[in-house]
Amino acid sequence: MLSLALFALVSSAVPLEELFAKVDPSVVTVRVGTKTLTENDRGAVMVVAVVTGSGVLVHGEGFVVTAAHVVESAEMIEVHWADGFKASAKVVSLSRTEDIALLKVDSTPPKAVVATLGDSNALKPGQRLFAIGAPYGLEHSLTAGVVSALRTNDRPGLMPKHLVQTDVPLNQGNSGGPLFNEKGEVVGIASFMLSQSGGSVGLNFAVPSATVRTRLFDEALPYIGVGLRFIPRDIAELFNWPVEAGFLVETVRPASPAEVAGLRAGAVSSEVGGNHVQLGGDLIISVNGIAAAETAKVAQSLRALKPGDVIRYDLLRGGKPGHVDVPIPAGLSVPLLVKLKK
Repeated sequence: MLSLALFALVSSAVPLEELFAKVDPSVVTVRVGTKTLTENDRGAVMVVAVVTGSGVLVHGEGFVVTAAHVVESAEMIEVHWADGFKASAKVVSLSRTEDIALLKVDSTPPKAVVATLGDSNALKPGQRLFAIGAPYGLEHSLTAGVVSALRTNDRPGLMPKHLVQTDVPLNQGNSGGPLFNEKGEVVGIASFMLSQSGGSVGLNFAVPSATVRTRLFDEALPYIGVGLRFIPRDIAELFNWPVEAGFLVETVRPASPAEVAGLRAGAVSSEVGGNHVQLGGDLIISVNGIAAAETAKVAQSLRALKPGDVIRYDLLRGGKPGHVDVPIPAGLSVPLLVKLKK
């Protein structure tokens, strides 16, 4: 008897090998160099590591989408294509809450293919999907399955609000890679899996393409090198934080405008509701005078800023109030002028 996923694959009008050949030139491997400074009774120790993730080229000017958790702590980023072409990249927009990031690569190979963002809102359980990525460093591996469910997270901030659940196998190294529909359109970006063994057990999740389009293009925000997580009131109450809501500063990129201005990242790893959260950093309670709870108004205010403008963060640091002003540097690459084809 054929499984549901296998039946969907063999009954498709378009052979999977044709779809792979069509879209694989748009898929990249993202290699990230990180540095971590830890202290012990013998002194400070610097740990240097290389992390592998995946991504997909979505715009001819060299814009690649990947997962935020792959690149948020990067000291350097290098993107590799299937033909061996390599290029350096930098982050130009990032949403830690939605776990998506936009990279700008220095150059692209002559035969690079630009993937099309499909309509994730049209997905239905049972529809065929396939992924291409680098699980455990095995670049350009194809895995296939179906849409298992479409999920909406009722507690925004701890994890992406909207998710595509799929039984397409996604493992370490697939993060940030594209999830394609049967037309070869990107309908999701691989984010995480649920597993007690550490390997894929068919409970895998991707950020929908609709979120990618909205957050990284249509409503892109200036990126100053900070990874924020929205903390709603019920979570703030768990930590006895006296706020309605806030933005927790979890990561700050070295030498970024955020670090230069003095924003402080978290240093204590914790699990909150099954989600990894970095505690100990600044808790932002208002942005340019707008309360953090007013997320839509905060975003509208940030989208209106230009290079040279200043973002004022009122915050709590160790329970004490303060503020940090972060100037948006001239020449900051914000993809507000980059539009994707509908």
